[in-house]
Amino acid sequence: MTDRINNKNNRLMKKISMRQLMILFFFASLSGMLRITTPQPGKFLSKASWLSPVFAVVPVLLLIFILHKITEKNRGKSLTQIIEAVFGKILGKAILLVFLLHVLFLAAFFLRNFGEKFVSSIFPNVSPLFFMIILMLFALYAARRNIEAFARFSEFSFLLVIIVLAAGFFTAFFHISPKNLYPVTYHNAEDILNSSFPLISLWSLITFSFFLGDDVNYTNNISFRSAAVKFALITALVSFLGLIAVTGVFNAETASNIPMPYFYIFKSIKSTGLIQSFETFFIILWTFTDFITLGFLTFIISKIFKAVFNAGENGTKIFLFPLAFIIFIPAYLIGENNIEAEYFYADILSYSSLILGYVFPFILLALGKIRRLL
Repeated sequence: MTDRINNKNNRLMKKISMRQLMILFFFASLSGMLRITTPQPGKFLSKASWLSPVFAVVPVLLLIFILHKITEKNRGKSLTQIIEAVFGKILGKAILLVFLLHVLFLAAFFLRNFGEKFVSSIFPNVSPLFFMIILMLFALYAARRNIEAFARFSEFSFLLVIIVLAAGFFTAFFHISPKNLYPVTYHNAEDILNSSFPLISLWSLITFSFFLGDDVNYTNNISFRSAAVKFALITALVSFLGLIAVTGVFNAETASNIPMPYFYIFKSIKSTGLIQSFETFFIILWTFTDFITLGFLTFIISKIFKAVFNAGENGTKIFLFPLAFIIFIPAYLIGENNIEAEYFYADILSYSSLILGYVFPFILLALGKIRRLL
């Protein structure tokens, strides 16, 4: 009896909290936000784009309600287990294979973007492959250990990142020109909706986070719905402040043609005293966010791979290195340069994210209700 209780306690200690899972979602969203106004997605940027997070968060809140209904009777189960239960083994594995390919390409894009950011900003004479290999090795090291240690590291990093962002945005606001933000009228409604699309697509990652559902400890008092709503609003607020800073400092037209507007905002911020420039802090910020994002996606890939190919825990760890090599292949196939990679994301991955992240949960819930499994 005592051994059974101890084993149960050990299993609970190896799980993460719902708050930690949502922090991982926040970092993935933040990593995307820091590059969402690059030239290709920048075609959506207008004077009124700073209002887009307010509209973009509405479908996310609806998605949270749907995910809550899906997981309400399946606590402690991952999305892979729920999909196979609702659709059956054969069709379920086919659907999971589609998810696996999507997340592989998503990880490849984030990895490629990370390397290109370093080359375009501070190391123009170094191959992006060098930075991509380093980041991938760190992500593999995290994925081969345990998710609870990774989640604790992310939870600790969350506070530091919020402090850096708050300090950076607060200082940037002194350089904002109101004429770059106003006036905004009902004539700008179409521009706001167009600007909301990249954010809505990016925030579909909240669905993908539930592939880690079996690693979540549901015994605490924090429910999924309350934690998800809280971090969805925090993510929307950060995006709102970020877009105000970018649009207000540079104006929409200039920001649309700057490869890394957030980097150049932080680079231009000067302060007296101990902090002479926020540029170094921003480099640390994007390194942290991209590492956590790639680690987060690697954990998801390993979970889906395990379900599709019936690999055990040890088998999944063995195949992590081949999977990492596979990620490098589409990282270079998606484009000869970062601009082409951005086109691939905007024209393909963003739409597949909408389908898998928003449309599919509705189908899953409807079929689950019909079969009385959800």
